[in-house]
Amino acid sequence: MLRGIVKEQRRVAIEAGEALREVFEEIGVPLPGLTIDPREPVTGDVRVSPGRIAANDVLIVVGVLRDGLAARDAAANSVTPMPCPKVGDLVVDTAAGRCGTFQDVDGDRWRLTPVFGDGESWTADPHTVRTATLNELVRVGMTAKVSHHQKAG
Repeated sequence: MLRGIVKEQRRVAIEAGEALREVFEEIGVPLPGLTIDPREPVTGDVRVSPGRIAANDVLIVVGVLRDGLAARDAAANSVTPMPCPKVGDLVVDTAAGRCGTFQDVDGDRWRLTPVFGDGESWTADPHTVRTATLNELVRVGMTAKVSHHQKAG
């Protein structure tokens, strides 16, 4: 069984090395000295050595990685416009990084209030508002229970 695991991890390491080599070639940075050494066959950890790389090629790689991170972050912060929520629905304003309850439409924006009523209401661009996830709903519910018990106690 262990021999099968080691063989599979070695195969994955070789596949990962080839994929890495292909990606670097696609961005114009060939890695003739790239080596992938499956040092830890059980966990799949590998030692990756790109070999010698010119400084300008390193800057190309850094630029591509930064562009990729920016694209990933932009995608994570973009929200497909949702239908207008009902009054009292829990939503997340991704631009403000806040949870709130929907109150009403204010021109081309939505008016939201803090979940527990403490603090000022604010308006949000509907394109940056999304429905709260189940985890967020549970967190808000638990916070409300804790707050209620602290006030009662």
